[in-house]
Amino acid sequence: MKFFVWFLICTSCLRAQNLIPDSSFEHNASIPTDFSAINNSNTWNMPTQGTTDLFCVCDRKQKKYSMVDVPQNPMGFQFPHSGTCYAGFFAFSHDNYREYLQTPLTKPLEKGKRYVFSLYISLADYSRTFIDQLGVCFLSGRAKYNSSNVITDLDPVYLKIGDEVGKEIKNWHHVTITYKAKGGESYLLFGSFEINQVKKTKYKAPKEMKSRINQTSERDAYYFVDDISLIENTNVVEDELPLPVRTELDTMDKIPADTAFVLKNVLFQTNKAILLPISYSDLDKVADYLKKNAMLKIQVSGHSDNVGNEKLNQKLSTERAKAVENYLIKRSIDARRIIVKGYGSTKPLVQNDTPEHKQQNRRVEFTLME
Repeated sequence: MKFFVWFLICTSCLRAQNLIPDSSFEHNASIPTDFSAINNSNTWNMPTQGTTDLFCVCDRKQKKYSMVDVPQNPMGFQFPHSGTCYAGFFAFSHDNYREYLQTPLTKPLEKGKRYVFSLYISLADYSRTFIDQLGVCFLSGRAKYNSSNVITDLDPVYLKIGDEVGKEIKNWHHVTITYKAKGGESYLLFGSFEINQVKKTKYKAPKEMKSRINQTSERDAYYFVDDISLIENTNVVEDELPLPVRTELDTMDKIPADTAFVLKNVLFQTNKAILLPISYSDLDKVADYLKKNAMLKIQVSGHSDNVGNEKLNQKLSTERAKAVENYLIKRSIDARRIIVKGYGSTKPLVQNDTPEHKQQNRRVEFTLME
C-alpha cells in the first residue's frame, strides 16, 4: 500500500502561543456540581445574566448528586475533547435568551496581525434545534450586560457551522476563523448572535432523564465547547486570510511508504511538550486514517535545532513525540502501532545558519509504515 499527503512544513511551531489562558476549562476554583457554574473557572466568566455551564468529571461521592457530571449529564452524553472538563451554553432558547463565554487574553492583540481562532464543538444530545452559525468578538475590555438577551451592540466574526457540524451530537467538530487585529484587544467573547437558520433535530431525551432542555417548545439549541484557542498566524501573507492547513484523508493513500512528512498545524507550547489545541484536528484525522487502515504503523519523530544543550534538545524532542503518541492512544490507536523517536539536533533538514532555518529544523515528523 502507498501513502501520500502534501503538508506545508511549519516554520513557527515552537513560537506559537495560545492566547487563551485556559483553553480546555481545566483551571477551576472547585469542581462544579450544579448548572450555571462557569464562574468556578479561574478565567472564564458570564458577560450577561445568562447562566453558562461548566461540566467536569466528578469523584465517586460527587457523582451521586452532580448535575454537571461527565460524560453523562441532563444535557446529553459527551466525553471532553481533552482533559476532564468542558463548557456548555444555550445558543438559542426561549424568546431572545442566549448564553455566552468570556475570557481575558494572555496579552493584547497587535494591530495588523492575523490570528487563528478555533474551538471544538458538539451539539448536546437532547437539543430540539440546531443553528447555522456562532460568533466571536475581540474586545478591548471586559463586557458586562444586565440582561440575558441576545447581544446586539457588538460586531462579531461569524463561524459558519452548517448542518453537518451544527447538529452533530456524537463527535467533536473543529471549526476555525482568521481575524485581523485592530490592536489592543484583550478579551474574547463567544456565543450566539445573529442566526440565519434554526432547524429541528428530532432528538429527544429518554423518559427517565430530567433534562434541562425544554421538551415542548422545540426551541432549545445547546452546545458543548472545548479546546478553544487563539494563535497568531505567523505564516500569513499580507492581504490574505488563510485558514490552517487541513489534513485530507482521501489523499493519504498517495504518500510513499516510509516517507516522512510534517503536519503544519501540530504545534507545541514554547519550550514544552504540551500540544496546542490547534494540533488536534490534524491528529484526529491521522487517528481516523489509522483506524481505517488497521495494518499500518506510524513512526513519530521529534527534532530540534542546535541551540542550547544537546541533552535537553534530545529530551524535549522525545517528549514532544511522546505527547503526539499519547494523543493518538487517547484516540483509540493501539500503542503497539506507534513508534516514538527523539533525535534532538542530529538530523537537520537544512543548515542551522539562520533563525528561519532553525525554525524549520524544529519539527515533529510522521512516517507511515506497512
